[in-house]
Amino acid sequence: MKQLSQNQTLIPFFCSTSKQSNFPLHNVAAFVKEYQFLTNWNSVEHDGWILPSTKEPHDWCGLWRTVGCLNTEQHEKLGKGRRIYVKQYQRSCYRAVCKTCYLKWMARQSNKATRRIEKYSELSNKKPIHVILCVPPSQHSLPVKLLRKRMNQILKISKMDGGAVVFHPFRFRQNIRRWYYSPHFHLVGFGNKQKIASAFGKYGWFIKICDERESVFQTFCYVLSHCGIKKQNHTLTWFGGLSYSKLKIENEPNLGKCPVCGRKFIEIYHDGVHPVVPPDKLYEGLVDSGDWYEVETIPKSEWTRVERYEYALEKELYNANKGILGISNQKQNPISAQ
Repeated sequence: MKQLSQNQTLIPFFCSTSKQSNFPLHNVAAFVKEYQFLTNWNSVEHDGWILPSTKEPHDWCGLWRTVGCLNTEQHEKLGKGRRIYVKQYQRSCYRAVCKTCYLKWMARQSNKATRRIEKYSELSNKKPIHVILCVPPSQHSLPVKLLRKRMNQILKISKMDGGAVVFHPFRFRQNIRRWYYSPHFHLVGFGNKQKIASAFGKYGWFIKICDERESVFQTFCYVLSHCGIKKQNHTLTWFGGLSYSKLKIENEPNLGKCPVCGRKFIEIYHDGVHPVVPPDKLYEGLVDSGDWYEVETIPKSEWTRVERYEYALEKELYNANKGILGISNQKQNPISAQ
């Protein structure tokens, strides 16, 4: 699929899933921003279900933070020279509803889901497919919990090996540029297309098998970009052979430790004139150790002592002011002093 130019609108490209083959994160950001401005993206709601990126961020969302490892002696012993390891990133709440952090939530979810799909594909020597289960209008009034039960029955008939399920409560009507309630389920998993087609018509549902995509990661990015979000409900669930109880995958490396020596990262800062790492740019790697220092913080064990000291100081100031006010009142009212 051809790349979009910088000024080209995304509305013509918001088509059926089978035609959407390339949807990287920067296109997702542009798509969400445009639809928030031109449509009812921020206000559409049904029974608590909303779209991603609809709530205001925390005060600290997006703030830059620098951590690293100052263990230069160990780094030198390991052949990396007397250098320190620096990691600079933006803080994130990783909430789907956050207007600042939803892309990081989406990237994290898509990455985890892709690793799980690729692991099963490697073990089974099968290719993943993308399926949409569309609920007929006559059943739109049913609760989502019941719709999920009916979906599970269809999955049993289709004899899918397993996969991921993402619920979509809304569709987009392009002629009026409005989102409206039309529940459907996106499935990314493994199964036989002929057997899936045989499940057509169960409970009156429509089943659509989408064209093969170039990237599993981009598939999940697209599916999650306008999925349903509701408190106490998982956005993405697994079933069959890809469920957590049946498929085990290796944990991702601990990103809070130095990859050179394994020591836990600490918060650091640069006190020199020309920092090697710009203060507002993503960076991770080894740099010269000059002018880098640890950020000193007050231990939690001393918080109570500090608070008591501050309280005591305020109390002394209050008593001093009270005494001055008392003397002033006596001078103004000599009768009360007798």
